[in-house]
Amino acid sequence: MKCELCGKEFQPSGHGRPQKYCSKSCRQKADYRRKKNRPARDRNGKPPVKAVETKQKPEQDLDQRSFERMMDGSMLDMLRTIRDRLQKAMDNTSTPANALPAISRQLIDVCERIESLQGGGLTDLLDDEEDEVTGDVGASIV
Repeated sequence: MKCELCGKEFQPSGHGRPQKYCSKSCRQKADYRRKKNRPARDRNGKPPVKAVETKQKPEQDLDQRSFERMMDGSMLDMLRTIRDRLQKAMDNTSTPANALPAISRQLIDVCERIESLQGGGLTDLLDDEEDEVTGDVGASIV
């Protein structure tokens, strides 16, 4: 019989399970190689969970025409486009978990930039409430 690791001829002992290796050292080397090729286990001794592959098409890259249209718009339009793409990345289940903090920081920065370009946020909306109540609409009840 031939050893599965080194290919050397050997005589099986004849009792118990049929041998695959000529010596204890070949058996240990084969065991080491098997363990080395195995995926690492987590702290609980369980193998890692394999990612489920989806048959979802990857998001199309930006083509030349879309890029030019995006660049023709105002800064506000461009920021809105970026905001939408970042939001899609946040909502996409295939986005790696370690990328989410950076994407969320960018999304917050873009939203704040949009808010500053639009000339205010919620605080300005609340301040305008008094003007709406006191302003004369021009309608009267007869």
